[in-house]
Amino acid sequence: MAYQNNSKAKKVLGIIGTVIFFLSYIPFVWLPYAGIYGVQSGLFGGPFVYGFEAMDIYFLWLCIFPVYPVCVLYQLIFGIAYIRKHKILKIVTIVLAVCLAALVIGSGISYELKKQEKLNSERELIIDYLSDKYGEGVTRDITIRMTNYDDNEYRVTSPVLPDDGYFYVYTATADGFYDDLVNTYKRWDPTLLEDFDAYLNDLYDIPENMSLNSELDSVYFGDFTYGDDHDVLFESAEYRVTGIFVDEGDVTDDEVLEILDGVWEDQIPDLRDVITDGFFTLAIKENGNFAFYITIYPDFAQADISIYTGRGYQVYTGLNGERIDLD
Repeated sequence: MAYQNNSKAKKVLGIIGTVIFFLSYIPFVWLPYAGIYGVQSGLFGGPFVYGFEAMDIYFLWLCIFPVYPVCVLYQLIFGIAYIRKHKILKIVTIVLAVCLAALVIGSGISYELKKQEKLNSERELIIDYLSDKYGEGVTRDITIRMTNYDDNEYRVTSPVLPDDGYFYVYTATADGFYDDLVNTYKRWDPTLLEDFDAYLNDLYDIPENMSLNSELDSVYFGDFTYGDDHDVLFESAEYRVTGIFVDEGDVTDDEVLEILDGVWEDQIPDLRDVITDGFFTLAIKENGNFAFYITIYPDFAQADISIYTGRGYQVYTGLNGERIDLD
């Protein structure tokens, strides 16, 4: 009687264990689901990714939490202790594992094929866009890889950047094609902006104690290669001039107004075509410290005078908050 009860208990435990064993495969079913429908790339948000990349992220999450390690450990222990002794259960397990592997590989390959199909259809469009905007030299030895299917985002390498540099092209924005090549180049080589400001200072004959501040919006790279002299880029550059810095020693209020009048009469007329923001900033340094911040409105011939605060440098003036008529 005791033997029968023990045998029945083992049978019940075997059934329960087998049910749990096959239920432990359910988390793995979500891998191909994640590959097809995507997951966010970050734990607390981020762009959606798909295919093998999505499955890698999902797998990592469920290892950290740790769902997969527990499931795999149980499958190993119960599979060795019970499943392998039952031929039918062993066959079912093998078939289930093969099906899951096929789903995982199939969903990943399917997404990669979709990406490749879209890349093939847009590759020449991207090359034409970059060639028209920056010159054919940009597309020499170019490589293009899709990084986000939903956003039509492509990662591009080009000889205008270092060997390990790349920038992004988007082919489906509200304004059509968009890229961040110029901004990426600025990050790789900050001296570009320093050289460009020096070029503008010479171009507009800016006095030695002054320096223009500009925004370089676009550059026609032509046959430029990373490491070449920047000067070849500047003549065709698209830019805006946003302000001018003036270095002085101690300045009185009258001298501040003289500097303002001088900039208005000597520099603003030459710069009007490249002041596109509706205002122009005159920053006056006193003994190396930022002191006066003057906003000039060329269209209205007016200027607002402010002082820099919170920099540990005290400015004594009666001009703070004043609006000046320039004509």
